[in-house]
Amino acid sequence: PIPVHVRHVHWFSRPPTSNPMTAIEELLGPKLLTKVGGPAVPTSSALETADVVLLYFSASWCPPCRAFTPLLVDFFEKNNEEKNGVQVVFVSSDSDLQSFEGYYKKMPWLSLPFDDEGSKIKNKLSQLFHIRGIPSLVVIDARTGKYITDNARTEVMSAGSDDSKRTEIVQYWKSKEAVPVEDAVFTNSRPTGLAGIITLLLQNPIYLFVVLYFARRIVSMLAELVRDEKQGGAGVAGGEL
Repeated sequence: PIPVHVRHVHWFSRPPTSNPMTAIEELLGPKLLTKVGGPAVPTSSALETADVVLLYFSASWCPPCRAFTPLLVDFFEKNNEEKNGVQVVFVSSDSDLQSFEGYYKKMPWLSLPFDDEGSKIKNKLSQLFHIRGIPSLVVIDARTGKYITDNARTEVMSAGSDDSKRTEIVQYWKSKEAVPVEDAVFTNSRPTGLAGIITLLLQNPIYLFVVLYFARRIVSMLAELVRDEKQGGAGVAGGEL
């Protein structure tokens, strides 16, 4: 028989390719903290069940921040991921680890890591969202990282301890169309005066409804005052006759 030369084929397995970073990972980095002293967890899994993310720019040395944090904690506990799809990420402006940990242990949410990489991400976020002062609270879409509003601090404070108003605010955030950050109009960069008011109303229709409601009430009250005054005048005139 004719000998057959068999060529041995060696199969080489390809090295595993790393999964591309999601939009939210590109924005917040690959890992987030869940508690003081705990290990960092993948950002994608930490935000897996969230609908919206509140970026909380704050620091322990800031009195307004320390005053607002308990209100935000209460808001979060009523509307967290399990209840209403809300997650918060602490973006710290503290200058040392001890101050950061002492402040962060009072918070029941996530945080950027307090290291060199976390500091770079914090600076990037501050520039990206036009942060001019703290506390600031910016709402973004949990999957796309797109901008929803940077007026969340005012909205949370206006709701106070009213759970129904808190729920309405969260539903409003979810229903509002998220836009790419580069297309966003931020509070600090909005035009002032009449142009600023018009821009605010057009971008936030709920405010327009509130203005129209109170305007209607005021017009109705003025009409009643005028009618009462006319009736009173007629009564006086009739007595004189």
